[in-house]
Amino acid sequence: MTDDHAATPQPGPQSAPQPGPQSAPEFAPPLDTDPAPAPAPTAEEQALAARAAEEQAAHRTRRRKAAVRWGCAVLVFALAGTGTALAVTAPERTDIPGLATAGDGRYTFPPLALPPLPSGKAAPNLKDKSKDKSAAVHLADLRYLLLPAPKEAGGSVNPPVFPAPTVPTGSASASPSASGTPSGTPSGAPSGTSSASASPSASGTASAAPEGAAPANWVSCDALLGDLQNPARMRTLLRQNVCRAATVREWTASDGTSTRIRLMRFGTSAEAWDTFSRTRSEIQLKAAPDARTATSSADGELPDGVEVTRKESRETAGKDVPTTRLAFVSASDVVAVITMTNPRGVPAAAFRQVVDLQSDLLA
Repeated sequence: MTDDHAATPQPGPQSAPQPGPQSAPEFAPPLDTDPAPAPAPTAEEQALAARAAEEQAAHRTRRRKAAVRWGCAVLVFALAGTGTALAVTAPERTDIPGLATAGDGRYTFPPLALPPLPSGKAAPNLKDKSKDKSAAVHLADLRYLLLPAPKEAGGSVNPPVFPAPTVPTGSASASPSASGTPSGTPSGAPSGTSSASASPSASGTASAAPEGAAPANWVSCDALLGDLQNPARMRTLLRQNVCRAATVREWTASDGTSTRIRLMRFGTSAEAWDTFSRTRSEIQLKAAPDARTATSSADGELPDGVEVTRKESRETAGKDVPTTRLAFVSASDVVAVITMTNPRGVPAAAFRQVVDLQSDLLA
């Protein structure tokens, strides 16, 4: 039986393309890679380029010269600074104009030194608070416990040299005379006699001291009475407490300030304390009859065992500086009376210096 519809032709397998000669591509002209030649620079452009190169070279030269100049300047300043530093630090500050500290009135003293003690004797121990005060007794020569004169008063700045130690004055074997002078002092010897004639027995002579370190003079305890307004009361006090020995040193400095330091030794610290406490409260000096207490025992810089009362006159010079300053010092069996006067006013720094140094020697 035949179909009504014609048979649809089925797709057959396509044949693979057969290799064969292909058509050659059309010819493309080669690309030209070389740029067109630049036009030659004009004379003006060449001149500008040359000028720019010259400016760059000149700029580099200027920078090099500036670097050399600054380097030289830095080197010069460094050398100058080093030289200045050496010039300032090498000499003493006081020798450089403009840097020296302005003087405040203090003096130039030699280095303080304590005199030698007799063989087998100990230095006083003012810190001892026990009832036995024998350990606080000063056994050295009292004259060498005085503060030396400063350079401004013609004194030496060399350390003192002391003679061989001697037997202490004011010991149990040395009894005071009726006038209060040290044992061995000739009767009627005037105040201020030399140690050769008025020194206590066995106390070294002045000739034993080298030149420039002569000791102060021994004086009668009554010599202090000439400085007082009420000498009778002081004489009674010295007799009651039995002053054993006394010495004095005085000087006048270049600033016009006169200084007098008196030391008095007593048999015991109790006798010395009674004299000190009554003198500072009851006795008035002729140099300052209206003296008033400035400070008393409030100085934390004082050595242990030393008591100081400072007074100053009501009469003052410029800037309310008193013309007279006083100090009473108690150091166990020794009492010191320091008087400094100057019509132009006694510098506070110099007064404090003298009091502190004398206190150090007695401590």
